[in-house]
Amino acid sequence: MSTKLQVRIKKLVDPELDLKLDYGELIRLSVLIGFKTKSGWSKLYEAIIDTGAHTSVIPRYVWEGIDVEEKGDYSVQGIVPKKECSLPVKVSIIRGILFDDELNYTKEVDFYAYCALDDRVPLILGFKDLLEIFTFHFDIRSSVAYLEG
Repeated sequence: MSTKLQVRIKKLVDPELDLKLDYGELIRLSVLIGFKTKSGWSKLYEAIIDTGAHTSVIPRYVWEGIDVEEKGDYSVQGIVPKKECSLPVKVSIIRGILFDDELNYTKEVDFYAYCALDDRVPLILGFKDLLEIFTFHFDIRSSVAYLEG
């Protein structure tokens, strides 16, 4: 039997961008996630679904409290390909469960994540071992978005 999770659709406005260009709304998709800890499960965190991210990114304040199997050190770069713009991370395997606002949930999933050594990054869910196992549907014009799997 498959589980269907409703995905949050947030419409945001960047005031500076909107003031300069009358840019309008920006869309952000998110779900809740809980992580396996040594003694059970963490609280639920809101996580951005990033269909452009190949790997999930976990800020330090989140991963320090969860059960993490560290595999190695690495450095991640985004759209600015400069060394000073890279983010040092620990490549790790973690276990999580995705939830929606009605507390429907997925099975437990082990997945690779970049555990950031900094708190100034958002909690991002990417494809590697996580989003790739779900069917992801979104139709922003109809305000419908869900994960199924």
